Amino acid sequence: MFLVLTNTLSKEWIIFIIVGSVVVATILFLLIYLPIKSHYITNKFHEHYYRKIAKIVKNNDYYLINNFLFRVDESNVAKVDHVIFAEKYIYLINDYYYEGDVTGKIDDKSLIFYSFKGKDKGKKYYTDNPFIASEKSLTRLSAITGIDKNMFIGIVLVNDSCNNDIQTSSNQYYIIRRKRLAALIKAIESRDVARINAEQLDKVVKCFDKLNRRKRK
Repeated sequence: MFLVLTNTLSKEWIIFIIVGSVVVATILFLLIYLPIKSHYITNKFHEHYYRKIAKIVKNNDYYLINNFLFRVDESNVAKVDHVIFAEKYIYLINDYYYEGDVTGKIDDKSLIFYSFKGKDKGKKYYTDNPFIASEKSLTRLSAITGIDKNMFIGIVLVNDSCNNDIQTSSNQYYIIRRKRLAALIKAIESRDVARINAEQLDKVVKCFDKLNRRKRK
């Protein structure tokens, strides 16, 4: 049937039908798949970020602890979403999802948030500065473990659609989009500092594992 039909159509019509089918399929893909993907990332961003982090850890033979909970004092527990033990540094990573862009200074109490969601698109809001929590966790963990504070790197991990313009001169605290995380860690690990030897690293990982309150819940 198809052979008979093609014999009755001109070459131009056949090309038109093929191109049209591709265009229709592409439009359907954009209308169906991309919104579903966006909805998934918005609601499951921790899992989405974890896959990226797990790949970085696997490719570089690092160690990883997820959902690390540690006691700050007798009544408070703090959380670090991901702890990466690399060759030179320990990375404390916390996940955030912003449906908009953020700007401000690293030491401000709040950051400026520009929404790109629905009727609020373009509106300016203030949001908690995630660097404050990152700095508190880093400082506290250094005090608890006795590990030099300079061995820690605090990272605020955000979605790829979030543009961020944070004024900072810090080489210890960063805000980075998910797709740029691997490049950031690679750059930091290339610094001219000594590596953590295998015996020290083993002790550090075991120390964090012992502190982790998550497994006690």
